[in-house]
Amino acid sequence: MPERKDQVNKKFQKVIEAISGMNGAEISSVVEAVKMRRNQLHFSDAQSLRVGDKVQFNGRRGAIEKAVVEKIKIKNVLVRTTSGTRWNVPGSHLTKIGEAVSA
Repeated sequence: MPERKDQVNKKFQKVIEAISGMNGAEISSVVEAVKMRRNQLHFSDAQSLRVGDKVQFNGRRGAIEKAVVEKIKIKNVLVRTTSGTRWNVPGSHLTKIGEAVSA
C-alpha cells in the first residue's frame, strides 16, 4: 500500500511541476478540465445513491451531518438531516452509511 501512495505523490508532483511552467491560457485550460472532471464525479456519485439511503456529509463549520436521501437530482442530492433540515448536497460530498438514521 505505501508503494501506491508513493506513485500518487509522484504523479501529483509531476502535475504541479507542469502547472508551474504554464502560461495563463494553459492554466485556464487546466482549470476547465478540473471543473469538467469534478462535474463528472458529482454526477456519477449522485446517480449511485437511491432514495432512502442513509448518508453523511460535512455541514457548515465542519459538523458531520447524518441524513436520508429524499431526491436524486442530476449532480446534487436533496437530503433531510436528523434535525429535519433539508440540504442540497453535491453527490461526491456524500458518504453512504450503514447505520439507521431517522429524519
